[in-house]
Amino acid sequence: MRAGVRPDARLMLRRAWIGAGQLAILLVLVFALSLVLPGDAADVQNNTILSEDQREHARHLLGLDVSPVTRFADWLGGAVRGDFGTSYAGGASVGSVIAEPFLVTALLAGLTLLVLIPVAVGAGFAAGLAPGSGRDRVITSISIGFDSIPDFVFAVVLVAVLSVRFDLLPATFLGADLSTVLDHPEYLVLPLVVTVVRMAAPLVRLVRAGVVDVLDQPYIAQARRLGVPRFSLLARHMAPNALAPAIQELGRTGGGLLSGVLIVEAVFAVPGIASELIGAIANRDDPVILAIVAITGVIAVVVNTAIDMAGFRMNPRAAAGIHR
Repeated sequence: MRAGVRPDARLMLRRAWIGAGQLAILLVLVFALSLVLPGDAADVQNNTILSEDQREHARHLLGLDVSPVTRFADWLGGAVRGDFGTSYAGGASVGSVIAEPFLVTALLAGLTLLVLIPVAVGAGFAAGLAPGSGRDRVITSISIGFDSIPDFVFAVVLVAVLSVRFDLLPATFLGADLSTVLDHPEYLVLPLVVTVVRMAAPLVRLVRAGVVDVLDQPYIAQARRLGVPRFSLLARHMAPNALAPAIQELGRTGGGLLSGVLIVEAVFAVPGIASELIGAIANRDDPVILAIVAITGVIAVVVNTAIDMAGFRMNPRAAAGIHR
């Protein structure tokens, strides 16, 4: 890197290069693992007994009669141009197959972040501003408790209580699609509660620790002596440094948000990208599998890079680390 490049630009470029390398390795591994699965799309999608000639003809129609390296290279070349190929299962373009499931997953992930950030920040500040108090102990105990419960266990408990016992909310998305979700947002309540609670639990403690640490800093005491208004003290002087560790952790668990959403989708049968991926694996639909992995990988890289940049901007001491 040239010395004249700004530290934040160097950070962004370095994260982008690392992310691109990780994504490339991931795609190769996923494709290699798909080759290990028994049978291929021609075998799995034909439930009748085929003769050897019929089997070879089916494989030729699907493009499976060429070497795996050629197939992967052809798919990758098209993906770079925005063409993810054709689904083996239905013959439709991969883009049209995964468009709606990605919208459902994006809706759930977006709502999760929309609720997660104010909940984690608000609870963390509430606990950190009164360390050792009853409020602090209650919030910390709740966050530790929720952090120790696996996603699927928490989801099953909510379904048993709120859906089966009291019949307040839908227990599953079976038969639902994107339009159903938009018309009946109550379908999203239980998946949203599970993802928000599980992700907020560790972030609340990080925000609390950051607030407690900042409270002991000399500049906070000086600001109080100078009569800085409470809101200004919290928003301008405490928040940037107190939230920096939580933002960095959110960046490290950006993939955790995606994986958490996918787990919740599987539990509640949400018609999102997790269900589509499971179906694609069952059908040995390599173009769909690779497209889902590629898109989610790019999203994870972009989100992690953006959060790293936000943490760098909020924490002035990060600049020193970049130059090392």
